[in-house]
Amino acid sequence: MNESFFAGALLGLLASPHCMTMCGPLSWQAQSGIPLRTLPYFTGLYHIGRIGVYLAMGKAIGALAHWTALTHAAGIAAGVFLLYTAVSQWRDQQRCCPTARLLGLPLVKRRWGLAGPWYFRGIGLGALNGALPCGMVYAAILAAASFEGPLQELYLVGFGLATLVPLLTFRYLWRRLVSFPAFKWVQGTLVFLVAGGMLLQGIVG
Repeated sequence: MNESFFAGALLGLLASPHCMTMCGPLSWQAQSGIPLRTLPYFTGLYHIGRIGVYLAMGKAIGALAHWTALTHAAGIAAGVFLLYTAVSQWRDQQRCCPTARLLGLPLVKRRWGLAGPWYFRGIGLGALNGALPCGMVYAAILAAASFEGPLQELYLVGFGLATLVPLLTFRYLWRRLVSFPAFKWVQGTLVFLVAGGMLLQGIVG
């Protein structure tokens, strides 16, 4: 059980620059207009909604992979998605926040998305964030499909909790991290190695 959780957490940590680039501004801007006294609860609900979507998608893909006896194919697909994500991440680190720009969101704090009570906005916007197309998330979901039963959920919970780091620290660390070229090389190399390991594991079973 610890192995599946920490494997997911490791992938989440390796995904940090990608998550910071793609979803960091969305997570930050979702908090705009939330009173300071309720902000911790809002943030918690936001990430519960996000991780909840990962678990729902992982459960569906895992059931399909085991029903069709294609768990090895799921591992190969996870490696392919991770390689694609590593390449796109390398490109996206050259500019800030492509997801925010794609959605037409300026990099300022303002309200966006759902209306209604803060708790509804929190879990709803988190779920929408989790549902956005993302090669790294797809890689995690497909990798989780190679585990049995509750180990799938543990893998995705580990992944989701580890990706809290880039989303919570986006505002403070983005400019500092990307100013170090060596960080990009080290992180990119690690992601490629993990992707290669996933592909090899899926191929040799």
